[in-house]
Amino acid sequence: MRKILLLVVWLGLPGRLTAQSGATVSADAVVVTVGMTIATLQDLNFGTVIKGVPATVLPTAANAGEWQVSGSANAFVIISFTLPTQLTNIQALPGSTMPISFSAVSAIWRRSTNNPVGGNVFNPAVGAVGRLGPPPNFNMYVWVGGTVNAPLAAKPGIYQGNVIVSLIYQ
Repeated sequence: MRKILLLVVWLGLPGRLTAQSGATVSADAVVVTVGMTIATLQDLNFGTVIKGVPATVLPTAANAGEWQVSGSANAFVIISFTLPTQLTNIQALPGSTMPISFSAVSAIWRRSTNNPVGGNVFNPAVGAVGRLGPPPNFNMYVWVGGTVNAPLAAKPGIYQGNVIVSLIYQ
């Protein structure tokens, strides 16, 4: 009985384990063969704005801001924006501004086809990962809209600001 008890105790003790294990990961790389160019095709244009009435331009509208991006076929790119929070009146005294805002659906990207309908909607404040077109059309197009709301005290004139789009290969 004593031998059985010792055997049971000995089997229940944790022993020194020796084992080997391994794991692998794959390594992938996309080699880009050309640089990237970004051309402004159209400025974001709100047209005539009435004081106190919000004016919205959708990214699918004819007066949305638009860029054409060319680069390596099928390459993925990170799209990011630097967005203004206000537009400045370039004809009035300093301090004459109008707020501008962008929603979660204010931007679209689409590969190969210069038409926002059917494109990929995204929030320009967050950015997105897009993809350049396949051969023979290595292009991608980006559109942006937004909303302005001229305060009742807004001075008449032309209000301007800069919407900057930046793209880098992913």
